[in-house]
Amino acid sequence: MNDQALPLQDKSTDPISLISADDIISFNADELSGASTGEISGASADGISGDDEIIWLEEDNLSSDSDSQASTSGPNFQAWKILIVDDDPDVHSATRLALSSFQFEALPLKLISAYSAIEGQKLMLTHNDIAVVLLDVVMETSDAGLKLAQQIRGELGNQKSRIVLRTGQPGQAPEASIMLDYDINDYQIKLDLSRQRLLTTIIMALRSYRDILTIENQRVELETTLGQLEALQEELKAYTHSLEVKVSERTAALQHSNAKLHRLATLDGLTQVANRRCFDDYLSEQWHQLSQFQKPLGLILLDVDFFKGYNDRYGHLAGDECLQKIAQAIAKTANRTEDLVARYGGEEFAVILPETPPQGACQVASAIIQAVEALGIPHESSSISEAVTVSAGISWLIPQAEISETSLIETADRALYQAKQLGRNRIQLYKP
Repeated sequence: MNDQALPLQDKSTDPISLISADDIISFNADELSGASTGEISGASADGISGDDEIIWLEEDNLSSDSDSQASTSGPNFQAWKILIVDDDPDVHSATRLALSSFQFEALPLKLISAYSAIEGQKLMLTHNDIAVVLLDVVMETSDAGLKLAQQIRGELGNQKSRIVLRTGQPGQAPEASIMLDYDINDYQIKLDLSRQRLLTTIIMALRSYRDILTIENQRVELETTLGQLEALQEELKAYTHSLEVKVSERTAALQHSNAKLHRLATLDGLTQVANRRCFDDYLSEQWHQLSQFQKPLGLILLDVDFFKGYNDRYGHLAGDECLQKIAQAIAKTANRTEDLVARYGGEEFAVILPETPPQGACQVASAIIQAVEALGIPHESSSISEAVTVSAGISWLIPQAEISETSLIETADRALYQAKQLGRNRIQLYKP
């Protein structure tokens, strides 16, 4: 073998060289015949540096059969696919010999051959995981390689594979605009293509392809994660809505329970008017409020006439029903929003009349007397009427801060006593 590399001749010339400098490989036709056995004459990987480890293996580990290895698109692919598109068989043999037994990142190369642009397009269609395309410019036509590059990027929509243009005619180098428009990643002149330069080109192209796969996998993972997040957001939205409905239902139930408890706490269980506790609270509230505005507060105390005799004559169940009817009659009469009807105790009832002068309180009391008598509840034990009647004592005051509201109750109770003394079934305004 000569010390000086032979230049790559015209495609009809027998000697073939991939070297143009010392310390690189040159091959003749006889040496190319050893490519299938992995024999390399003067092989040297000097000058290859970086993080990529070059491992020389037996040729049996490589195969040009397009179906013998797994796809490189997944995480478990077994080889980097390199597509050689050139109409010169010697270029295929020389390229295979130069790249024989080479590994990139612990994976071997799988070389696939196409001898025309049309054949290259078909192989690109059936292999969507080709890492690098070593593409001759001049084949069937003077721009067959460029058209194939355009088809790969355009019609096939393949943006991952790295395209390296190779030509034996230096004067026909593509313009920069073509390199950009066709997304061509590198351009090599066959006359200057040494084994070292070819390996460097392959390493750079594989690095770029690897990075593209990494970015694509990350994009897919990100889209999957985003999809999962959107699904979780929908689940969270549905859960939130369900929770809001449950909270609303629980709130409504709680409000209902609170209202029920309030009624139990403030209403008399038998007559369903305010109980004594509610009466005391409301009287104290109105007393303090009206004392600030110096407005009158009226109070009516009512007692069912001869009610003990009624219970003895008709029984306690009838007595309870009688009290219920009387309570409802009083409530219908004293029906202003601010008025309060309460069961004061036993057969006694009370009516609080805010902002009511004595004349108004007397009118309400007279109406109550008439409403109860109009019920026509029989009372054979009464000495004043054949029906149940009530007596009413009326009192009123303009509340003062220094006076207790109990004074209003005391005066109303005295007026009630006077009404009974005067014959019952009547009203009596307190007079000192």
